[in-house]
Amino acid sequence: MRSKVLFIPLIFLCWNCTAQSALDKSFDQMNNREIDQTVFKIHKNYPQVSQRIVKISAHFLGIPYRLGPLGEGSHGEFDGKPLISFSAVDCTTFVEETMALSLASDLNQAKEILKRIRYKGGVVSYQTRNHFPSVDWIPNNIAAGFIKDITARIAGPDIEVASKWISKEKWYREKKLSDIEGLPKMSPQEKENLLQKLRRLGESTPDQEAQIPYLPIRDFEDRLSEIPSGTIANLVRADLSDKPVLISHQVFIIQKGGETYIRHAAFDSVVKDVPALEYFSRYENSKWPLLGINLDEVVGPNKSQNK
Repeated sequence: MRSKVLFIPLIFLCWNCTAQSALDKSFDQMNNREIDQTVFKIHKNYPQVSQRIVKISAHFLGIPYRLGPLGEGSHGEFDGKPLISFSAVDCTTFVEETMALSLASDLNQAKEILKRIRYKGGVVSYQTRNHFPSVDWIPNNIAAGFIKDITARIAGPDIEVASKWISKEKWYREKKLSDIEGLPKMSPQEKENLLQKLRRLGESTPDQEAQIPYLPIRDFEDRLSEIPSGTIANLVRADLSDKPVLISHQVFIIQKGGETYIRHAAFDSVVKDVPALEYFSRYENSKWPLLGINLDEVVGPNKSQNK
């Protein structure tokens, strides 16, 4: 009898360990049904979007980095990679997919929201994709109501503004064959013809001046603890002629255990948490100076766009 009494708790303990390990799995280890269940539970238990950002993004930890893992799907003209995937992420697709799953309680709804986050007006095409954070991603997502700039609230009188002229015409003109992706059945000649078409997309696009408010790097240590957990931080760099962008990286600010962390898709690594001061210290002697961070709160889509 004594052995039977001991056996029942052992079964319970083993089941409990299995259930706990399932809760800790990253999205790339789940099937769609498990993702739906996980996302639904998070939405049920955490009513605030910022809370869901923290919980959802945690399920990306350990997922490998890959530059440009998403495209326009099977109907994409220049990029046929899937519209949504959790097998790999880069810095922006990690932010986008976390946002979509935090704003929708099931995977199908999240896919629709993701289209509106990644593409201007929700129109899926290479040309309407929000390629440049400074002149596409941030302003278009503010206009759509998905994010709100809170840089001024955090930086106060110390806020500064960075500016740069963005040349999409030059960016398109410098495209290479390696930028034509996810189209395996295309012949080399067809791919070359498509590349020439891609390069011409920017011919009638005028240069745009990006103006991005930021919390200066000198004020990081004093202000980091004031940034709400789940905030998007965009790394604002100096305007260098050989760099086509002003924002080089997108991350989440995570507050936990009284410390501030950077949760991001690290280049050539995985999604990870890094103590904020340790993370930003890496840029101290960079040849491409880090000016500061632009801060965006995820708030949800404009109600008028849901009608």
